[in-house]
Amino acid sequence: MNRKNLYRLLIFPVVLLAGCELDNYDPPASPLNGRLVHNDQPIEIRQGMNVLQLFQNSYENNTPIAIQVRQDGSFSSMLFDGSYQLVRIGGNGPWNHIPDTIMVAVNGATTVDIPVTPYFSISGAAFSVDNGVLTASCSVTRNVAERQLEAVVLLVGKRALLDHMYRITESRKPSGQVNLDEPVVLTQSLDADLLASEPYLFARIGVKTVGHPEYIYSPVWQVVR
Repeated sequence: MNRKNLYRLLIFPVVLLAGCELDNYDPPASPLNGRLVHNDQPIEIRQGMNVLQLFQNSYENNTPIAIQVRQDGSFSSMLFDGSYQLVRIGGNGPWNHIPDTIMVAVNGATTVDIPVTPYFSISGAAFSVDNGVLTASCSVTRNVAERQLEAVVLLVGKRALLDHMYRITESRKPSGQVNLDEPVVLTQSLDADLLASEPYLFARIGVKTVGHPEYIYSPVWQVVR
């Protein structure tokens, strides 16, 4: 047997043993659950927005852990027990940036709500269908005095995952037609060519602030024709 083959025979068990040792590490098993909230109410957003990050204290690799926030404002992540710093990423969400770090101690299942102050918020969203016309109404509140309203929109799509990027139609009411002291009412014909043939439809109201690309939304409603 030549030296090269002898070396391979000697090194193979060592590599195999090292691989087994790596495989013996337990995966993270403690769920961290939470919501984006304003006045204890969940904030609805576009799913996939990068608005939260976690950093684990005393860990050699200080790479941030991305938190995936769902469109209803909830999030969950499997973590190792330990102390973490939760950071709100500035500028990505349509709300006032709070640079404070939230300390989170994870020990088994852990829940934490993250307060934000959206520029505008939606409450009391209601939907109805009559004679093929979808009507949506809500109250819009300005929470940050210096921010200006751009528009309120009614979105209709064929999936429950619904936002200004994933929708079929958009009925738009610009700020000049909106009185914040009164309910905002929007309508959409369901007999429109793009909607008439769809067996399932979903609706959602959104509010957009001047100067920011993202919206705050109402919960999604399944259209009942």
